[in-house]
Amino acid sequence: MSAQPSFVKLSDSDLLVTLQRLVESERDATAAVVAAIAEVEARRLFLGEGCPSLFAYCTRVLHLSEPAAYARIAAARAGLRFPIVLELLTRGDLSLTTICLLAPHLTEDNHRTVLADARHKGKRDVERMIAELD
Repeated sequence: MSAQPSFVKLSDSDLLVTLQRLVESERDATAAVVAAIAEVEARRLFLGEGCPSLFAYCTRVLHLSEPAAYARIAAARAGLRFPIVLELLTRGDLSLTTICLLAPHLTEDNHRTVLADARHKGKRDVERMIAELD
């Protein structure tokens, strides 16, 4: 692991461009992690690693915090049911938080509409959406 980069010497515009690029890279990495977790779930590979559940694998082996594991697993499971979820996560149209909130409410009939309506919305707006769904 390399030392953290220093941004002190960057111009304002270069710093903003660099930050945007880093956020996009983080989004891509998060989506890839979620997709890999989905595949580990589908193959049940966590059992061969001595873990009784995917959650145990994510926390014990991958050393994710409990909230981070929960969010990624929820997104992975939603992505297995509705592959568009992973596309929207990769593009930054939905956050892990949004996916976690929406996942229990998604159906074959409503998922495209609900996901489209949730694009770029914050937690509170998505909670209001969910209240209107029920």
